[in-house]
Amino acid sequence: MAKSASETTAFEISPRVARQALVRRYQREPTAPLTRPLRIYTLDPSVSDRVGGVATVLVPYEKLEPGPIGSLFKVVTDGAPKLLRSQPLDLDEPYILLSSGLVPSPANGKFHPQMVYAVCSLTYAAFRRALGRDIAWAMEPESKKEPLRLVVRPFGVRAANAGYSRETGDLSFGYFTVRTKRAGFTLRNGIICTSLSHDVIAHETTHALLDGLRSAFLVPTNIDVPAFHEAFADIVALFLHFTYPEVVERAISEWRNGSQSITVLSDLAREFGYARSKSGRARALRSGIDVEGIAAFDSDLLPSNEQALKRYDPNLEPHALGSVLVSAVFEAFVTVVKRKIERYFRIAGVDPKMLGQVPLSEPLIKAIAQEASKVAGQFLNVCIRAVDYCPPTDMEFGEYLRALITADGDLEREDRWGFREAFMRSFRRREIFPDHVHFMTEDAVRWQSPEATLCIPELAFAQLRFEGDPSRPASAKEMMRQANAIGRFITKPANSRHFFVIPPGTPLPKQIQQASPPTVESVRVARRVTPYGGVVFDLIAEITQSCTVNVAGDIFDMNGGCTVVLDPQGEVRYAISKRFTTEDRRNRQRDALRGPLKDFWAKSRGRYTQKPDILRRIHGG
Repeated sequence: MAKSASETTAFEISPRVARQALVRRYQREPTAPLTRPLRIYTLDPSVSDRVGGVATVLVPYEKLEPGPIGSLFKVVTDGAPKLLRSQPLDLDEPYILLSSGLVPSPANGKFHPQMVYAVCSLTYAAFRRALGRDIAWAMEPESKKEPLRLVVRPFGVRAANAGYSRETGDLSFGYFTVRTKRAGFTLRNGIICTSLSHDVIAHETTHALLDGLRSAFLVPTNIDVPAFHEAFADIVALFLHFTYPEVVERAISEWRNGSQSITVLSDLAREFGYARSKSGRARALRSGIDVEGIAAFDSDLLPSNEQALKRYDPNLEPHALGSVLVSAVFEAFVTVVKRKIERYFRIAGVDPKMLGQVPLSEPLIKAIAQEASKVAGQFLNVCIRAVDYCPPTDMEFGEYLRALITADGDLEREDRWGFREAFMRSFRRREIFPDHVHFMTEDAVRWQSPEATLCIPELAFAQLRFEGDPSRPASAKEMMRQANAIGRFITKPANSRHFFVIPPGTPLPKQIQQASPPTVESVRVARRVTPYGGVVFDLIAEITQSCTVNVAGDIFDMNGGCTVVLDPQGEVRYAISKRFTTEDRRNRQRDALRGPLKDFWAKSRGRYTQKPDILRRIHGG
């Protein structure tokens, strides 16, 4: 007799659904300012102000308690070394307000909280701008009476590391003494603080935000999953560099002997790389450029030696594999920027091949910088928006390409500058291909609508109850109502086949021992502005389902599910599914658990269980 899924519960609702209501971003008073100017290191203390190492950025304004403590972040400075101990920073102190914050300095213990607060806030603002909504954190709340804040510890650990942990609900930045031999711009026996690296802060904040958007992406079921977490965090940090026009402008003005100065913006965690280097040579921790000598605006994009190109290899460790995805996205960015700035060189009568050998006029520098910054903002938006078009679990690089193409195509139909063509070409060159796609063309790669017309009237926007602004989470009661509506709909026998979930009472395929009820993980509003000024609203629902399988004596859990995108009338536009009923996927996950992912899993009596704190394990913590 065939076993079946649970017959007692049709579906479940994750605690994450109601938890969204606990995130309450600051509600600005009518007379309050829109932004707060704060000075930061745009990379880290190793980069000269002459090439844009310091900038004044505009952080979304909110009233702050000393720490600083706001509606989303709580900066805690315990654990600071004696040299950097100080009282909690009060950014609302009048003199500090008038001075755009403290002057950047590694020696001032109060500047470190300013740095982490500013970059964390800017990273959150980038996600909110791209998705059109507030993002809820994934950790458990300490109290339902307090807003759900992410704790940020600029002196969290004495180690050459930094990390996000859902279990402890914090971002913890390390500090350490450099090697005896002087490295890069650091002094012998000096202190390096990762809390002063723009890239490290943005990277770790992105981990926390991605965990809030897709909690199952911390379940390493294939090698792409942890690699994607690392790559996505690097991509966000990378493009944030280019969204500071003045910084890009200064870097371009320093072009000498090629385009080395612009690679400063493409390198990640520069000073951290210096300090960890055994040789003391100038080397960033990671870089978005995958072929030496190929820089952001070189006249020849394609390398003469194709063998030097980084390609997809499932045997690479997560950081190395993630860098392949970063380089694919970065190359697409370079391609589009080159297309858009060629006209400026023609107007100025400058041959792009002579960059670094001929002086550039100030107007030309400004035009290039503004164009590069604008394109970076567009790429950042697309890369973040694409998360809403990813399956809810078992993420693969090829699926991210499909999400990118769909996310951009939903808003920009014409694609005049070839954003999507650039993505497909750069992914193809690195041998990153989506499964079940037979042609590397836009119409074949983008996700398709369901064959049948599916509509959930209870989730039409006319039936939704908002807390004022649709971008803010609704009440917990309303969130639960929406989750129940999607749960009831997808588990109806007539509908479940379109969402590839196994409803109660359905016979289970061979090798599947049991299946849990489908779980509604989230229901969220997405608001996006088109290039033509239109506003597009969607509702994004995330459903997961877990099953236990036995493959040749190895017992482990597999996750499946579906991301559902509904239009304002409640009609299903996309059902982006992940099936666990295929033998190929079961065998692939088993091979990954026994091979490249074995450090993330423990095995006892044939049963695999996931180890805690996956991200800190990836970072070597």
